[in-house]
Parts: sequence; C-alpha cells; structure tokens
Amino acid sequence: LGLRMKFLILALCIGSSLAFRGVKKLEDKLLSEVDTKAPSDELWYSQLLDHFDIAGSPKWNQRYWKNLDYYKPGGPAFIMIGGEGEASPGWLQFGLWHTLAQEQGAAMFLLEHRYYGKSHPVEDMADINMKFLSSRQALEDLATFITAMSDEHEITRPWVSFGGSYPGSLSAWLRLKYPHLMAAAVSSSGPLFAKMDFYEYLGVVRDATSECIDVFSDAIRELEVLLQAEENWAMISEKFHLCNQLDGYNQLDVKSFMEYMIDNLAGIVQYNGRFPITIDDVCGIMNSNSENPLDNFASLNEAIMDMNGEECIEHEFSSFLNQLTDTSFNGVGVGWRQWTWQTCTEFGWYQTTNQPEEQVFGSLLDLGFFKGWCASAFPEYNWEDDKFSNEMSNTNTEYGGFIPNVENVVFVHGSVDPWHAMGVLEDLNENAPAIYIPGTSHCADMYNDSADDPEELLDARQMIKQLITGWIN
Repeated sequence: LGLRMKFLILALCIGSSLAFRGVKKLEDKLLSEVDTKAPSDELWYSQLLDHFDIAGSPKWNQRYWKNLDYYKPGGPAFIMIGGEGEASPGWLQFGLWHTLAQEQGAAMFLLEHRYYGKSHPVEDMADINMKFLSSRQALEDLATFITAMSDEHEITRPWVSFGGSYPGSLSAWLRLKYPHLMAAAVSSSGPLFAKMDFYEYLGVVRDATSECIDVFSDAIRELEVLLQAEENWAMISEKFHLCNQLDGYNQLDVKSFMEYMIDNLAGIVQYNGRFPITIDDVCGIMNSNSENPLDNFASLNEAIMDMNGEECIEHEFSSFLNQLTDTSFNGVGVGWRQWTWQTCTEFGWYQTTNQPEEQVFGSLLDLGFFKGWCASAFPEYNWEDDKFSNEMSNTNTEYGGFIPNVENVVFVHGSVDPWHAMGVLEDLNENAPAIYIPGTSHCADMYNDSADDPEELLDARQMIKQLITGWIN
C-alpha cells in the first residue's frame, strides 16, 4: 500500500488507507470517481470516546450517511465500513453492495472511521490523544451504531458488513466479535495477519511484473551505485524531476526517494486496470531500451507523473515528516498521522525490500527506516523492538490472524493485489469461503460490473451475491 502509497487504500476501497505516497495518489483518483456519485446529507451519531472505560466516557459526534430508498420493512441492513481516510458517501449509490441492496430491499449505512474525515473524537492529534484510535475502538463504534440504527429504524433482521482493504479486515472482525448482530460479512482485499516486515508485498509486485522485473532490478542497482557519489546527485535530481536537489548525505532523503520510486510501480500493480497505465504499459516502457534500464526507469517515472498531473517529485523525508507530525485535523497530513499510528501500534505492514529470495528492489528500504516513522511521529512514546513485536502479537491474538474463527464471512482477494499475502486465501470452513480471483487487483470485486472485467471477476461478484443472499435468507 510503499506504505505511503497504500495509505489511502483504504479511502479508495472506502475511504481509507494502507498506502504510501505513490499509492495514495492513485487512491485519491479512484476516490474522486466514487465521490462524483455522492448522494446524501451527512448525519451524526453520538458515540463514546472510550468503549473500555467502565467508569464512563465522554461522547463525540461520528459522521455517517444512510440510503433507505430500497429498504422494505422486514428487510436486511447493510453497512459499509469507513477506513483510513475520509469516507465516501458516493458508495451509497455505487458498487456491488448497492446492487445487492436493491435486490434484497436493504437499508444502507456508511459509518466513517473515528479520527478520519470529519469524525474527530478529540480536539487534536497530540501524542496523548492518539490512544483512543484503534481497530478495537472502531469495532465497538460499529456495534453501538448498528444497535442504535436498528432501534431508530425498527430493523429487526441482522446486518451485513462490507469493506475493502483495512475496512475489509474490520468487516471480518465485526462478524467475529458480534455474530449476534451480523448475519454475514464481505471482506474484500482485507489483510488479517499483523506483521512488521511485510516483505511479501513487494514480492507480489515482483511476480506481477515478471516480464520486466529484471530490467527494473538493473535500474535499481545502477541507481543505488550512482547515489553513492556526490557528482551524480544533480544528474539524478534532474533525471527524475525532483523538486529540490537530492542530498545523498541525508540517508533519510535517499531512502525516501527510493521508496517513492518503488511505490510508483507498486501502485500501478495494486490497482492494475483502473488507470491509464497498466502493468503491461509499465513493462512496455521498461523493456523499450535494453541498453539503458535507468533511462527506462526515468521514462516510467515521467509517465506516472504525467498521469498524476505532477510537475516535480517532493522526495525529501522532511516533507513527509511534516505531514506525520501535523496534529491538526485540518492539516495537509489528514490521514497520514492516524494511519501511521495504527501501523505502529497494531498492524505493521511495512513494505520493505527484505525479500529473502532475491532483493530485486535493492536493499535501502529496511525495517528500521519504517520503524523510525513511529519514533519521529510520536516521540512521547517508547518504541523499543519489544513494543512492536508485542503489539503485532496482541493483534493476532485478538483476531486470529490467518485463521479467525468465523462463519458467514467471504474473503475476497485478487492475485495481482499485493495485500493478498496477508489475507485468507483458502476456505476456513464451509461457511467461511475464500474467493481468489486470478489477474485482478485491489478491491476490484467491490465495483460495478464493467465490459472490460475478466470473466473470473464477474463470476466472483455473482458468487458473493449468492453467498450473502443465502446467509440473510
């Protein structure tokens, strides 16, 4: 999702983020596609700040939307789960779940995740105020909201949850935690296993670009060598259109630059088929000149910049750090600080270049680089190695990792989506099937059918509809 691109993976798949800078730009584009269909007024639910404070907790207003146009009394209720970014009410008129709601006479709700968008439980995001942000609190938000909406709208049947990426994880975990509230859940592209060193992510990117990965690897190796000599820094800055000249003595800037370049490729893979540039286009560019892989890499960067409307690349780590340390809810870093907190304290999922087979993406993106984000963003907390390992263990103990004890949950992944490596890919039991779609990308099953969709994707959507229809009836 590099981490920075993947961050809004989730605003995309619903308004979230598992992404780093490169991926995030693409997610913003997909988000705008859904936002153009935004239909309804925002509503507010009075939510508890801390669901685990037995002495009582103050309340705050959580944003949500609803669509009751298709609801028939006695019908089911569907909830789309918000994630690590601003929620997108356009989903209330869009996607597979919208089609299913029309067919089943379902009420539709979208709940924005605490700390994201306009759902602000606290005054600001100072270090001390981050303690109320967690998946555990988010699941309690969902359960209390569902209970309240059932009472308000006299909904007597259990609910079905939907979500993509991190919200896909929450969807499965909601059914795990509250089977009496939830009839079923769809977990689209949801990573379930917490892991600090997520080297598997770039491993999938490598496999998906097998037609040109050798050229890409040659370019990375040449670039890493050039970065070691000061006389090359001006040339690199010009070749890759950096906003400011690269300072090779600043290792954080060097790593940040490499992460951005690699993440550009990862974003195309993760969302393959949803943008003008595809994996085939990437390999066409990378294989265009066998004599100079670095020139091909620079040409790929220019093509992606053109697609994103960028004039230059803001590569410096300090610019990213400004977003991580912005404690206001209205700053330029909306989403970044919050999601980084969750990766530091719950999930990890740092996309390193530590692939055990062969480091085709070089060796600069080590785990220490990403761990440093936590210490830089939240200096008031202790970030010893034991803390990271304990937090990952706690998350997997809480939810079951790769083997959650659930039924009436369908896990959906695409083979090209790098996040599938942290998800359920085989049936857990008869009532917890996995759908693995060859050649498809992140959250592809959530969208409406398209004439360009492969047959396997169309079949997967039909299977999801059949499963949910069976579970709710």
